[in-house]
Amino acid sequence: MRYILVTMLFGLALGTPARGESEPCPDEKVASDGLLLHYDFGRGSLPDTKGRIRDLSPSGIHGVIRPTTTTPVPAKRTGWLEHHVLQGDGRGGWVSRPAKIQAVRHPTAKMTMPFGLVRMDNGELALQCSAEGKSTKPVMAFSRDDGDTWTSFVEIPGANGRPMLLTYHGGGKLSFVAGHRFFSHDYGRTWTDSVVHPPTRQGRPFHLEGNAWVDFDKAGKAKGILELGWHYAPGKKHPRDDANVVFRRSVDGGRSWIDELSPPQWKFTMRHGRKSWLRGVSEGAIVRAANGDLVAALRSDMPPVFFDGPHDDSLEGTAISISRDDGKTWSKMNMLFYAGRHHANLQRLPNNDLVCTVIVRADFDGLKRASDRRGCDALISRDNGQTWNIDRRYELDAWRYDRGDGYWVDGKCGHIAAVALRDGSVVSAYGHYLQGAAVLVKWHPDARPATPVKRELERLKRFASSAILGQVARPNVDYQVKRDSLVLTGQAWIQIPLDKRLAALDKNGTIELVFKPKQQGGMPVLVACAARGVEGFRIAFDQRNNITSSKQVLYSDQRVKLDRMEYSVQVDHQSDPRPFTTDLQQIAYVMNSGHGVFYRDGRRFSKQTETGDGGSLFQYTVKRGGAKDKLFISIGALVRNAEVSGAVQGELHAIRIYDRPMTVDELRRNRFATD
Repeated sequence: MRYILVTMLFGLALGTPARGESEPCPDEKVASDGLLLHYDFGRGSLPDTKGRIRDLSPSGIHGVIRPTTTTPVPAKRTGWLEHHVLQGDGRGGWVSRPAKIQAVRHPTAKMTMPFGLVRMDNGELALQCSAEGKSTKPVMAFSRDDGDTWTSFVEIPGANGRPMLLTYHGGGKLSFVAGHRFFSHDYGRTWTDSVVHPPTRQGRPFHLEGNAWVDFDKAGKAKGILELGWHYAPGKKHPRDDANVVFRRSVDGGRSWIDELSPPQWKFTMRHGRKSWLRGVSEGAIVRAANGDLVAALRSDMPPVFFDGPHDDSLEGTAISISRDDGKTWSKMNMLFYAGRHHANLQRLPNNDLVCTVIVRADFDGLKRASDRRGCDALISRDNGQTWNIDRRYELDAWRYDRGDGYWVDGKCGHIAAVALRDGSVVSAYGHYLQGAAVLVKWHPDARPATPVKRELERLKRFASSAILGQVARPNVDYQVKRDSLVLTGQAWIQIPLDKRLAALDKNGTIELVFKPKQQGGMPVLVACAARGVEGFRIAFDQRNNITSSKQVLYSDQRVKLDRMEYSVQVDHQSDPRPFTTDLQQIAYVMNSGHGVFYRDGRRFSKQTETGDGGSLFQYTVKRGGAKDKLFISIGALVRNAEVSGAVQGELHAIRIYDRPMTVDELRRNRFATD
């Protein structure tokens, strides 16, 4: 049998003298001197029924096979369940109002996220979601009873990705954007018409999320469609640069666009670190108020105060801007939320009040974190968008989430859809990542009785820390087993606890894997150890481009931040032996006195480049990240902030870690021992 022994030996240099002749392991073949961890999938380390991977060395550092994504508990269709929403009373207290709630989910999708909800003139509601799994598809469901019951989800042929801005044009015509703009002329039953979704006049992307507004003629047909799209200027990127939102109008049913404008009022500045930061907005919802004004709810850029700590786009906010001249000019923005609440949707109620539904990814009071609550909120404006009832905010759904690794910005919810019903009720939908479902809440701003209650966050349902660290990968679903190998399919990885002996590995050591990889693109990670706020240490393939010309087909890396590499060893594509093939092979990287060298089948790669003054193994992450009791080694993927990326595909035969640099003879011995 041919084996790929990926022996990642930190600090090994060709010709390094041995500490002495190695004593045999119980199989009398594998070198045992300094052996800290030994998984051999042909000799008893395949996962048991609890996912445990047995360490054959005396250390007993057993691993667990984990999934790359969580497996949500299936959300059964229940119809409306009794629910309540909380509303601030304007005096610091709260009242409870009756409402209804339900969760809907595509039967085969891992995630069902809502992006559009409209009421049509045939009496139906149309709900559009993304059905997400191995691929992402737009799907539709319909209700004839204001959401009490729904048809099965139906995929839209020819459309891929997340669908944006489901819009009803009247007369049975609908549209949405997913790459192209798709049209239906029969109330969403067929979608045979599409046009290119154009960029701005300057050729910039016109990204979408939120909702459009339609001006109807007397016959109930669309005479104007208003949208807000966004982009970054060339050379700018999230999160430190300012985003741009563009307003535009269509008078031909969404086939062409005019009146583009990106007003200067949609920029603002914030001070941080003795610097003034230019901020912008992205995404947008738009509604026409009863007085004719246009009201836009815009997703504001992240406040710069968060740049220095854990951050992602969950820390963006929501601002309101108003046009009194049909979109020609816009007011200075009214900041509703600086952080944590965004993905706005705007609707006009039958009494002409405006309702703004937002996601709650982080609960902030101004710039101060208030709690670990997540969910969905709503605000009401009774004066055409001029003011909003912040102190009378509605909490449509609320739950708590706290990750065990301390990465508190992980929102675990997102994406919004909403529609106003004829009786003044609202159906607001949001995506609940941990349930993998679209959660719908049917509520009325003035529902009775309004009962005074105490808002008790500690009593909210609390979701546990990242499920991938508590779930066990499923055989024949997330991974496969053969007689002598563990087959990684990109859906599983191995978690190894950072035992104190492993954590102590610094400038000398050996990590060895026996592996038969697949060529899969991207940057599949073989070994990694990351920490909160620290990229950490890793060994990976670089298959992003043509590996026949890459300077780092195989490489090691250690860094604190993503853009700050401290040490690396890269194997050039012209090396002998070849740095990447899909047959069974041994690859080794050895760290000796802080200097790393890669090997394959006991042969040193002829062309490899060392960057930095000196490297480290797992001790690098320990020193940089602290919290030793929460650190672990991941095999077959990069796991940071409880999220998985770079999952490897291929047959894994063995993993070994030594506390010393091994010699070439020892590497060859181990390679044949695995055979």
